[in-house]
Formats: sequence, structure tokens, C-alpha cells
Amino acid sequence: MTSPTPDRSATDRSRTDVPAMVVTDLDGTLLDESGMKISDRNLDALNRAAAAGARVVVATGRPIWWLGPVIEAGFTGIAVCMNGAVVYDVAAGDIIAASPLTAETMQTFVTGLEQETDTFSLAVERLGITLQACIAEHDYDHPWAFGYFKRADRAELLAEPAAKLLVRGRGDSRSLALAARAVGAEEVSITYSTDDGLIEVAAAGVNKGTALSELAARWGIDRKDVIAFGDMPNDLEMLHWAGFSVGMGNAHPDVAAIVSEVGAHHHEDAVAQILERWF
Repeated sequence: MTSPTPDRSATDRSRTDVPAMVVTDLDGTLLDESGMKISDRNLDALNRAAAAGARVVVATGRPIWWLGPVIEAGFTGIAVCMNGAVVYDVAAGDIIAASPLTAETMQTFVTGLEQETDTFSLAVERLGITLQACIAEHDYDHPWAFGYFKRADRAELLAEPAAKLLVRGRGDSRSLALAARAVGAEEVSITYSTDDGLIEVAAAGVNKGTALSELAARWGIDRKDVIAFGDMPNDLEMLHWAGFSVGMGNAHPDVAAIVSEVGAHHHEDAVAQILERWF
């Protein structure tokens, strides 16, 4: 479910109010090009924001077990993981909210997708905090070098609920997403965070924006007081929702088209460059 688009006025672009909530994506946004490290400048800016009283939240497509770069850097706040399907309290080591796909929903969706194309393989990320919750078909090719999944057949993958279903095709992600939405637009949420033929499927209405909206309401923070950073289509709902949104210089065109401001490239400390206006 997409949140209403805020008015992107000139006042919005030059806002002077100190953000009460700072939200950042990880890959292609906060992390360096390796996807394994936060720069000192970005980390210092986030720490200053937290010290000033802002709620600092990580919002990523990554599962809990791939939060290593931020946890190793000392982050102890809330992480919205798997595109909003799971909300994780890093300090407590607990999942505080989850919206998984049911086995039936996944089976119905995959059956429909098989009628559109048969050139795809599947993986699932089940609820959990360790890599053991990650399972893939035998011919599934993970797009990231550090990905490692246990292997199983399709029936086993789809037999139990999952936080996220991953579909890997042989073409580009946008084309696969269009085919998937043709069969599952009402039953599931479909997005992507890489153009390498991978789409990410969650339960209907689940995305970063809805998860963050619930967190902000819990903390008594108005969306106009939220700043969010992102770069890919799986950030769109989050960026629509936030009162002030920043796309990276390397952002996908769909992101650049809707944000309040396009900043520097992610490996140029782009998050810090913006936050230093206030913190």
C-alpha cells in the first residue's frame, strides 16, 4: 500500500526544522560500494542525530542476519528489515513486529506466475535472526556474493510462512516485477532493490513506508518531521511517506522523480552531507 505523496514545495526543499526521525536505507545509500562498511562521516552524522534526540532507524531489504555492517559500527536502534516485513530491536535482539506471507498466499502467487513465465527460481527468508532461516531452490542464483542459502525443492520452500519470497529471473527486475504484478497485485507486495532480475515479494500492504508509519505513530512523531534516504524502488513507499526525502545521486529514476531532493552519490557520504545541515 502506497502512502499519499506529500507536497514537494520549495518550502519543503529548504526546510529548517530539525528532523525528529532519521531513516536510512543501507545498500546504495548509507553503506560504501562494498556493502560492508559505513563511512566514519556517515556514522558520525547518525550518532550526532541520535545524541540530539532524533530516532534513528535503518530501513532495508536485508534480513536481520545481514545487518552486520551497522551492528558492527555500534548501531543499537530499530531496524526495519525485509522491506518492512520484520521490525527488529537491535539492542534487545528481538523481533518486535512481523507481517509474514502465508504458505497458501505464496503457493497461489507462484502458481499464477508459472502461467506467465517458467524461467525463474525461488528462495525464501523465513522469520528468524540467523542465516538458517534462508532457503533456496537448488538452481537459485543469489545476486550478492555474500548470499548463502540452504537448498530445498519448491514444495518445501512454499510449505511454511515466510517474511519474504525472492524470485530470480533471467532478465531484468522491472520486467519480472511487471509480470508478477499482473498475477499478484492484490495478494502480495512486489518490489525490487537490484536490476539483476530479482524481485522481492511480501504480504499485501507490507513495505518500508507502512512499517515506518507504525513506528512513528508509536513514538508520537509526525511524518512531516521525518527525513528518509534511499535509492531503489523498494524505498519508494518510505520516500513518499517521509516529510523530507532524499534520493542518492546513484538513485533509480523512479526514486529521483519523487524525492524532495537528490543528493550526492552514496559513496560520497551523501547521508552525512544532508544531515550536517542540522546535526
